[in-house]
Amino acid sequence: MENDEELLKKRFLELAKRADLTGRCTYTPFLGLAEQTILHTLEKELGGIEREAFGGAEGCERVVVRFGIPEEDETFPIRLLKAEPVNKKFADKLTHRDILGALMGLGIERSATGDIVIRDSTAYIFLAEKMADYVRENLTAAKHTVLRCGFADELPEGELYRLSPAQLTVASARLDCIAAAFLKQSRGDMQELIEKGLVFINGKRILNGAKQLEENSVVSIRGYGRFVYRGEIRETKKGRLAVRIDKYE
Repeated sequence: MENDEELLKKRFLELAKRADLTGRCTYTPFLGLAEQTILHTLEKELGGIEREAFGGAEGCERVVVRFGIPEEDETFPIRLLKAEPVNKKFADKLTHRDILGALMGLGIERSATGDIVIRDSTAYIFLAEKMADYVRENLTAAKHTVLRCGFADELPEGELYRLSPAQLTVASARLDCIAAAFLKQSRGDMQELIEKGLVFINGKRILNGAKQLEENSVVSIRGYGRFVYRGEIRETKKGRLAVRIDKYE
């Protein structure tokens, strides 16, 4: 019996070939980092077939991949749902886990949901278009908080994902050095996380801590956070590097 990874590879190739043969775009469900890594392993098999990844807004970690060249007015089948407490004064302080749990309680598959962002007690939820109406009608509460849901035609004012600039001093621009400084851990602890497959660069799992980071790479450490590496600032008097990152909040 084929394992899940092989089945997923087969599905990606089927979608890509169908788009290539019919001239009509095909779309994956929302993909997490592990699934995006599997897609990256198919570079050779996919050849020159056009593809693009998008999660609904810049900075989204979970993405839908489109195969093929879209029509001029064709958009990704993603809707943005805004869920806010009916009474903010008595609302719980909701977390990503609270909202995700409420969605799973509705029987929604994880592949139908993208990123969930909490801003000022309001949750912004990226959803597969085919499930959006169902969620809007049935997501009435999370934890002990009654919710009001509606579609958001526009993102909230400002960036949906807030980036906080920071400067790190490291021995080199290697992944393990910079990621360890970001988490305030030792390189040995960081290497353990890398070996466990918890570290990704631009949606691709990385198992080599010695990899040199390139400017504007997005580093995700599952369960710990993520940041954008912006590059070197200068060399210190002690021969170390001062580098800049933007931390996702």
